[in-house]
Amino acid sequence: MDKEKLIYQLSIEDIFAVIEDNDIKIKIKQEDIPFIEEKIGDMIDWRGAIEFALWELKNSRKKLKEK
Repeated sequence: MDKEKLIYQLSIEDIFAVIEDNDIKIKIKQEDIPFIEEKIGDMIDWRGAIEFALWELKNSRKKLKEK
């Protein structure tokens, strides 16, 4: 198993998709990206998301065994 493999990542394209999808009136400049990166990193509960995914995996395996 490649423990260095990235599982999920966001791109600048994702930022522009959110702007467009939500009709947010803002122009993004290159120097804005570090600010946005920091804010996203502060908001996402990575450990909670991982824990949730692990519990879901465990439950799905349990359901498969019950069938």
